[in-house]
Amino acid sequence: MKKLLIIAVLVTAVCALVLTACGSTSTAVASQVADPSITFVVLDSNPTTGYTWSCSIKDSAVLSLVSDNYTQDEAPAGMTGVGGKHKFVFQGKKAGSTEATLSYGRANQKAQQKRVYKFTVGQELSTSLELISAE
Repeated sequence: MKKLLIIAVLVTAVCALVLTACGSTSTAVASQVADPSITFVVLDSNPTTGYTWSCSIKDSAVLSLVSDNYTQDEAPAGMTGVGGKHKFVFQGKKAGSTEATLSYGRANQKAQQKRVYKFTVGQELSTSLELISAE
């Protein structure tokens, strides 16, 4: 498990560097790690604005949300309101397909951004995903 976590951290760091170099402000990164049943999505976020990402999965028998966390980007001393990355880690539970909707917004308000991913879990629990809509 520790090896899996190290690999996930390294992949996330590389993805963050690529996004920074490209000047991206709201690009999703989806990737798989050594365990084929684990897939993650990393999205730009800035909770200091009151906006946060949330997740809803249509069929939790097929896919589960393993973790959901935010990491702030480095900032110069005294700087506030710095954005960062929100990472959702998913795991395939049984063969099938389902959708997960990731929404970015403030509590009790309509989401400002929404991304819907289709997850397909194979017989060996290998998990793949496809972005099917982004608003």
